[in-house]
This record gives sequence, C-alpha cells and structure tokens, in this order.
Amino acid sequence: MDGRKRSALSKRKKNTKLKSNHKWLKATFVVFVAILFLFFASLLYLNSLSDQPNTTGSRAAILDGLYNTRPNSVFTRNLTSILKAAGFHVDLFQGESVTIDLLRNISGYELVILRLHSGIHTDKFLYLFSGEPYTESKYVAEQLSRAVREAYPFDEEEAPVFALNSVFLGINNPEGLTGSTIILTGCNGTNDSYAIQRFFERGAKAYVSWNGYVDLSHSDSAILMLVRFLYLDGLNLEEAVEKVLKDIGPDPFYASTMEYYVPA
Repeated sequence: MDGRKRSALSKRKKNTKLKSNHKWLKATFVVFVAILFLFFASLLYLNSLSDQPNTTGSRAAILDGLYNTRPNSVFTRNLTSILKAAGFHVDLFQGESVTIDLLRNISGYELVILRLHSGIHTDKFLYLFSGEPYTESKYVAEQLSRAVREAYPFDEEEAPVFALNSVFLGINNPEGLTGSTIILTGCNGTNDSYAIQRFFERGAKAYVSWNGYVDLSHSDSAILMLVRFLYLDGLNLEEAVEKVLKDIGPDPFYASTMEYYVPA
C-alpha cells in the first residue's frame, strides 16, 4: 500500500516537472518571437526614415546639364560623397531634367552647383545652357524677350539647347537664392557683373566661377577640390579659392582663373 502510494506520488512529481518544462519552452518561444518582431519592425522603421528627404539639414543641388553629352561619373560620385559626408542632403538633376523651368524655379538650397556650359552673348549678358533640347515652339514669349535663347555648345555636332539669361536664375521664387552659394563650372561666369549683383539682391551668399574660357575637365577637378576645402576641411571661401589656384592653377589652355564674389 505504501509502495503504491510512493509510486503514484513519484509519477505526479514527474508529470508536474514535465508540465513546468512545457510552460518554460512556451514562454521562451513567445519572448523569441516578440524580439524578432521588434527587430524587423525597427528595420522597417529605419528604412522608411532613410527614404524620406532630409528636411532639417543643409541642402545642395547639383544641376548637371552636361550629363548626356559630357558625363563625368567620377566627378558626380565624388562630389555627392563629399557633400553627404559634410551633412548635406543632395538633389541631383541630370541631362534633359535640367530645364529652363528648373533654372527659373531653383530655391531653398545652401549650395547650388551648375555644371553647365555658359557664355557671354553679344548683348553682354551671361547665358546658362540648360540640358533641354531647343524647339521654336516652346518658351515663345521668353524667346521674344531674349530671356531665353537658342544655344550651341562648342562641339558643332551637338544639338542646340535652350539657354537662360542668368539674371533669371531662381527668378520665380523671390527669396529662392537667400543664403545660397552658387558655383558655376562653365566659361566666362564672372564676366557679367550685372547678373552677379542681381543674385546678391535676391539673397545669394556667394558666387564662384571662371573669368574666361575653361576646359571642362580642369573645371571639374577644380570645383571638386573647392567643395572639399570648403565643406570638409573648413576653409573659408577666400582661403579655399586661393588654395585651389595654388594647387591646380589656372586653366592650362585658356589661362582663365577661378574668382569668387560676396555681397559688398
């Protein structure tokens, strides 16, 4: 009788232990699933944040109107990397997306880099070549007023594009250039003092370009160097331009040099 009781008691103890093990495994599984859920939820949240534009930091725009005809992927990649390392959100516009409307509406950027052909017309105004193919039927009023012109790059095989009188850069947003540093990589960018003054009247912080013709490869190298000196090395504009001229020198073909302007 006592033996049977001890045997029954022993079985009850084993069953209790087995039930306890089941409960522990079930609780562990629930915790594991919860941890996995939180892990993947956090990944999705971080990914959603990375897809959203940076609305709190500095913003830079690169307008590469030469992307279709004179691309330089190394320049674009390195420039973008430098700016992102310096805390910029970078908007990149390339080729035909660099339209007259984009040039007229550009606004809200601390830095605007114009990788465009440019030139002084016989009317003494500086014109910025867009990446938008020319057609007589578009911007008719602007063409009649000479705010917009048909423009041909040096290479005669290239099709004509629209060019904007630089006075009208960002004109559709009266405060659009406020606080902006404008860097023009094209030719004769500092030879229109009237346009530069208009930029400053609309709030531009600084303007940098070349005082004559410039080879594109030389300009790309110099601008990349300038941006690194300004935004990674922490030099002021005067120091950065002087260091660029010291390190890379004037254009080897045309002897033009980089110049900078700030409001008086």
